[in-house]
Amino acid sequence: MANLTRIKILTTGSTTAAPSNIRTGELAYSYVTGTQANNGDRLYIGTGSEDGSGHASSVEIIGGVYYTNLLDHVHGTTTANSALIVDGNSHVSALNTATFKIAATGALGSAVAIDTIKDEDSFSSNSATALATQQSIKAYVDAQVTAQDLDFQADSGGALSIDLDSEVLTISGDTGITTSASGNQIEIDLDDTAVTPGSYGSQTAIPTFTVDQQGRLTAAGTVTVATVLNIADDNSNTDAVNLLSDTFTFSDTAAETTVVVSNNKVTIGLPNDVTIGNDLTVTTDLQVNGNTVLGNQLTDTVTTGGDLIVGRNLTVQGTTTTVDSTVVTLADPVLELAKDTASADGLDRGIRFKWHDGSAVKDGFFGFDIQTQRFSFTGDEDLSGGDNASSPWGNAQFGGAYLGNIQVGITGDNEIDTSSGNLTIDSAGGTTTIDDILTVTGAASAASLTLTTDLAVAHGGTGVSSFTGDAVVISNAGGTALSYLTSSLSTTGNLVQYNASGVPVVSAVIDGGTY
Repeated sequence: MANLTRIKILTTGSTTAAPSNIRTGELAYSYVTGTQANNGDRLYIGTGSEDGSGHASSVEIIGGVYYTNLLDHVHGTTTANSALIVDGNSHVSALNTATFKIAATGALGSAVAIDTIKDEDSFSSNSATALATQQSIKAYVDAQVTAQDLDFQADSGGALSIDLDSEVLTISGDTGITTSASGNQIEIDLDDTAVTPGSYGSQTAIPTFTVDQQGRLTAAGTVTVATVLNIADDNSNTDAVNLLSDTFTFSDTAAETTVVVSNNKVTIGLPNDVTIGNDLTVTTDLQVNGNTVLGNQLTDTVTTGGDLIVGRNLTVQGTTTTVDSTVVTLADPVLELAKDTASADGLDRGIRFKWHDGSAVKDGFFGFDIQTQRFSFTGDEDLSGGDNASSPWGNAQFGGAYLGNIQVGITGDNEIDTSSGNLTIDSAGGTTTIDDILTVTGAASAASLTLTTDLAVAHGGTGVSSFTGDAVVISNAGGTALSYLTSSLSTTGNLVQYNASGVPVVSAVIDGGTY
């Protein structure tokens, strides 16, 4: 350490305010005789941010002789204008506030003195200087509780009162209600009433009952249930089926139909070939088994009003296949284009799409360009002469990319690295320009930057290949080259600081100066 460490010393006679000329973390002391009204005999420290002059935004008092003198008296003795220190029993000789004081009777001035402890069960007196004992407070409270009554009112009858100290409140049940008490709980139960088993009502009537809030039956009746099912056919023929006695029969009188009743289900089918000469409308599901031909000539079309589900392979034979839907979903993981290619045709392979730029509809393309044999993209292409896109190519955007052994945005955002081998940047013009701050990180061997010549100071370097050993590197007066400070003193703990001329020097003293 340095032989001598000084802090700033305040010697001005004006000590009514904290100093304003110290820096953050700097200590300062005023040795002017301290009083409560001034700031003498105080130790200060600068806190907060510094302004343009280097001065701390706040100055805090952290100690000084003024405060230590306030503690210079016997423990347990209350001393005027001093701090409060209790003795070994946590006692003090006196404790006074503006409205409450504990001391000897008669020495309290105009404040109220608590000079008497009264043991008075009835609290008949009215003293302003006495405290009641615990015993008298308990006796008074017990007497008040004993004199209390419980007042209550039932649905009928007058108001009643129970003396809580001498009387008992009984809760009894009326007809059909039983009460019981256990511990701190009272249970009120309705008596169980036996019901004789038997048949009530009939198959065509359901009995109904009305019960009041006390669970008593007040009325009874029946609800009639219909037992006849009325049916009709398309020829206005009607019939009535008694659900309790008749059987509803499905008949298959026509040769083309069959009716099968099984497992609570009626199945109506057409077992034989049927030729329908007119339009056929099926309002529910239609199942056709075996091979099915829809239309017998090229001009016939098949139209569905709803979804079309193909259970197996779908083969479309024709020149153009048009899918006019909002969303196309394919389960096939690989789509094959130009399947029938047998010779060079000079056409690209990929996907062509339409888009609107706000003014006109444009053709876009992405896929394999046959001329460059590269995957390409263009956002505005004229494909009227054939499926053959050409430059200028558009831009592509990815979250990350693997380009050979080079990884872009894979290991981390904004990062380019290699999965193996070194990364080489070799421009065709012979110059690589980095138009930003260059940061080199990593292990010492990996982060080293090898130059054939020393990097000049004007280019952010040191201008030298080696440094003076055991020295502090500083700039020269002009700021164009480096120089070195070495310790010529044998004392341990020398420091580098600026002298009065603003030149860095080696010193064994830390001197905050006197202001």
